[in-house]
Amino acid sequence: MTRRFLKIFFTVLAGWLAGFGCLKADSTNPAPDFKEVYELLRANLPGATDASLNRAAVAGLVSQYPGKVELVGGAADGAVAASGEKALSQAALIENNVAYLRVSRVTAGLGAELSDAARTLTTSNKVAGVVLDLRFAGGEDYAAAQMAAGLWTDKKSTRPFGGPLVVLVNGGTHGAAEMLAAALRPAGAALVIGSPTAGTAVSFKEFVLKDGDRLLIAMAPVKTGGQTIPADGLKPDIAMIVNPDAERAFWRNPYVMKAQTADATKATTNSFLPYVDRTSEADLVRQKQKDGKLNNLPDPTRPMRVPARNTGDADDDDSASAPAAESPKLVLRDPVLVRAVDLVKGLAVMRGPRP
Repeated sequence: MTRRFLKIFFTVLAGWLAGFGCLKADSTNPAPDFKEVYELLRANLPGATDASLNRAAVAGLVSQYPGKVELVGGAADGAVAASGEKALSQAALIENNVAYLRVSRVTAGLGAELSDAARTLTTSNKVAGVVLDLRFAGGEDYAAAQMAAGLWTDKKSTRPFGGPLVVLVNGGTHGAAEMLAAALRPAGAALVIGSPTAGTAVSFKEFVLKDGDRLLIAMAPVKTGGQTIPADGLKPDIAMIVNPDAERAFWRNPYVMKAQTADATKATTNSFLPYVDRTSEADLVRQKQKDGKLNNLPDPTRPMRVPARNTGDADDDDSASAPAAESPKLVLRDPVLVRAVDLVKGLAVMRGPRP
């Protein structure tokens, strides 16, 4: 019974929204009166209260405008301020000399966090270039996006990192993160690779509600460099289309060993990339063993067992003479990140001094 009433409630809510022009409705079949259905739910639905029905109605209404309407907490910095998360979720040196910076959300503190990461990573390391990962990143602070982009595009400021900059984007890149990528590209400061962004970079007008929450309503598309970010998203310079599930797994852990199938990694450019230059000797030996060849070779990632020598000396400890097992080398498996790292290193060589 509960499921039946909820189904009726959201069906009626959709019809009510259609009356305001947000959905296409059949004028010959008008929706039932919203207030009537609301009262019936409140009177007959077990556990239904004014507060719960009101919240359900608001959530249903907002959900009809993805990317155009957002309901966020009362803090000025939105959900990020409420959870205490930083704008920059990861900053590390990968593949020996490439700075990897992952943005979770574009907020007012992003520029400062990028500068701090630069000081930390370049203090004792020679950095060839930067990979700025904006996949699955969002935000509504477009001023912060412009400020962060200015670290690379403003001729009066000192760039936080030397060397080339490659920006990663995908369908999960939305809002202010799209603007950050768009602001870096026209200035020639970055090369953008990945898949088209969400196309939700719009300016919002903020309305503070009675309970302190903020309702953000999209008013107009955002422009950067005199150009509007298209509704179908920002197109990358180099397109790489990856299966969404595989991409999410690689994004969480770029070193994860993902089964390679016809659908796992579909790249429009260099689809063979995950197999080239990233396979270690250990991988090759394991593949040979799997194919029935080199059956007598040990697994190179496991500790080598040294047979005990029967010397008759009880005090002899043969384990001390056994060679220590080497830790297997981490190998990047994320095809988009692999491409970005190769581009950074290649561009660094081309731009640097050559013999």
